[in-house]
Amino acid sequence: MLVDLHTHSTFSDGRYTPTQLVQEAMAKGLTVLAITDHDSWNGVGEAQKVADSLGGSLRVIPGVELGAQYAEDSVHILAYYVDMTYAPLLEKMNELRHAREFRLLKMLEKLHNLGYEIEVEACDPNNRAVGRPHVAKALVAKGYFETVQDVFDALLHRGGPAYVPQPKLAPDEAVDLIHKAGGIAVLAHPSELSDGNLPEYLVSNFDFDGIEVYHPSADEADQEKWLALAKKYNILVSGGSDFHGILDRFPTELGIFEVEWQNVAGVIQYKEK
Repeated sequence: MLVDLHTHSTFSDGRYTPTQLVQEAMAKGLTVLAITDHDSWNGVGEAQKVADSLGGSLRVIPGVELGAQYAEDSVHILAYYVDMTYAPLLEKMNELRHAREFRLLKMLEKLHNLGYEIEVEACDPNNRAVGRPHVAKALVAKGYFETVQDVFDALLHRGGPAYVPQPKLAPDEAVDLIHKAGGIAVLAHPSELSDGNLPEYLVSNFDFDGIEVYHPSADEADQEKWLALAKKYNILVSGGSDFHGILDRFPTELGIFEVEWQNVAGVIQYKEK
């Protein structure tokens, strides 16, 4: 049985709606799918309803991907099974959304000064966790660039002329909120961190429940390293495609990078304990 515990919909920076994600997952033969939009869980309910209406062969796990910052590294944290009514987390998510909206305005101001005219509406900020991919797609749509990746390479990469840092949580604050909301915190794509020793420091100091071993950024050697780390600290193993559907920016497709159910059973069965 194949699963994917890391996907993004139109409620953050993905191209597929939650309904389309469910349909695609079922077409690919997946049995478990987690919707993990950036700073938003608004797509989870839709996905669960659609999956149920289509016969229930696909289980949709509620999730969200929170952004944190440690030193110079952007640390992403996958939260599964959180109580979506937990007030302190709702308040923090609302703060993060407003921070994203302010960041968008600052990026558009920088682009204007560079000669690129993009309206806020072109970035479709409503009901989304708006970010750089939305700006990049707007620039492509207006004919300034050929691809989203071209935009990132020229303007929106970290340190680029139109880049604006994103306000983020501290790792301990994020993990604490996730736990108080009844969820589990998984360190996302550790292979993308700049320091190969940082993942171990994070999981050993910030009470993570798991680590994303299986991810497109992790080669076989990385996977073995993260599996050993999970065993050493007795934490859960997770994995997924990090599917966005923006092929020139995120070169993965749902169903191409698949994870066997038994490899991540601890995450899937967490609420069954």
